[in-house]
Amino acid sequence: MRCLINWTRRHNDMAPVRDHAELDRSAAIRGNDIRRCGDFSHTPCGQSFLQVFTAVHYLAGTSTVGENLAWGQSRLGSARAAMSGWLASPGHRQILFTADWRDLGLSLSKSRWLFGRANVSLWVAQFGHRTAVLGP
Repeated sequence: MRCLINWTRRHNDMAPVRDHAELDRSAAIRGNDIRRCGDFSHTPCGQSFLQVFTAVHYLAGTSTVGENLAWGQSRLGSARAAMSGWLASPGHRQILFTADWRDLGLSLSKSRWLFGRANVSLWVAQFGHRTAVLGP
């Protein structure tokens, strides 16, 4: 998925995004919360959208973040299928092609049973850009 995201950005004259450990952790938290609550949303279990970014200390100084989610059964849960879905959705395309993004975090959760379906893959892609925090 990292390669697909950067390939897609490069082929649309966008700068690539770099792997970011804090965003990988926040994406994993979001994926676990979605699975735990069975709530496929950016605010699972009634949490605020920013809660996972705050939990991993990504938000500092001036930060912007975005997120794409996807799930599918068997082959429909592949990275290519998720990317195809995002590219077909204007809102998800806007997140993918935001010029300011510098950082990328990803999570893939595979479940034998989720959302009433068998063999589900759940993707969380988180994007961010933060500026350095200036001292007092």
